[in-house]
Amino acid sequence: MTGSAAVTESSVTAGDTMHVVARVGTERFAFRVVDVEEVLDAPALIAVPDAPSGLAGQLLHRDQTVRAYDGAWVFGIPRLGRAGTALVLRVAADRVAILVDDVEDLAALDADAIRTPPAGTDPAGLLRGVCLPGTAGAAARDGALIGVVNAAAMMARTSSLRGAPARAGGSP
Repeated sequence: MTGSAAVTESSVTAGDTMHVVARVGTERFAFRVVDVEEVLDAPALIAVPDAPSGLAGQLLHRDQTVRAYDGAWVFGIPRLGRAGTALVLRVAADRVAILVDDVEDLAALDADAIRTPPAGTDPAGLLRGVCLPGTAGAAARDGALIGVVNAAAMMARTSSLRGAPARAGGSP
């Protein structure tokens, strides 16, 4: 994707929900379209002095600064390269940006195809479930599971960092 794009819910069949599928390292995550306010390619980050671990900085979005967190830190997975895209999520009145490697797809995921995450794979409770291989165009490409994100839980995890002690070295 290039530039920025506002994301809107489109018509889908009953039981399906549109999701933005993003990659972080070797993992894929699906964010409900209704939770994604905008997708930004190559966002300019503003450094935050003494930032807590995981906070990559802030970005300017619609004349407001929004906290930007490293998606690898949020999901507890290794960062393999540089994040090139930000998903601006909005839950109620709160906004946060999650930095991902790339946005790969816009896919309709069948609610009946979403399963509980395997035991021990989601200790932070950030996933609503996983989409099994072959249940969406994005999942069928390589048979890899897609984590279906609980945006409210993610927002709670990042919001808890406000006022958190800084880690040595500033932002990741």
